[in-house]
Amino acid sequence: MKIQTVIAKPDIVNILNKEGIELRRTGKYFWVLCPLHSEKTPSFKVDPEKQTFYCFGCNTHGDIITFIQKLKNISFRDALVYLGIATGKPPKINPRELEKRDAVRKFKAWCNEYYDSLCEFYRLWYQVKINIKTIEDAEKYSEFYHAEPIIVYHMDIIFGRDEEAKFKLYKEVTWKPQILM
Repeated sequence: MKIQTVIAKPDIVNILNKEGIELRRTGKYFWVLCPLHSEKTPSFKVDPEKQTFYCFGCNTHGDIITFIQKLKNISFRDALVYLGIATGKPPKINPRELEKRDAVRKFKAWCNEYYDSLCEFYRLWYQVKINIKTIEDAEKYSEFYHAEPIIVYHMDIIFGRDEEAKFKLYKEVTWKPQILM
């Protein structure tokens, strides 16, 4: 008689989020650009019910253990240790990789916060616009009329999929000139 060992795997969605992979729900699945190869449209599908993933671009599939093995290029045993399923010496992770992952996480957080603030401004501006009844009111808020297309443009960039354009916007918005001494 064989005894089957059941491994209590962590939730695939939680682990992907911790790895800095921002999933987008569409129906019952989550979709994202595949972190295992370069692509322009999301082909990486996560099924939270079955706790599996499948990439239509590179045909890679499996569970969270397989994903960590492929992402980190580590053995099955090291993936178990990395995920906290097994004990042992954790695999060595390049500190540069940790810095990169942290920078990506912070950048994505900035994108979300900036988009929220743009949406809030746009909602407030809309409320003001619908209450403008006279030329004097319009002149009073004229600077906001000029800001509106810029706000919409920034919203389009942040909501889009072009990461380079988002990063360029990030630099434009957050860059402050240094005063040379």
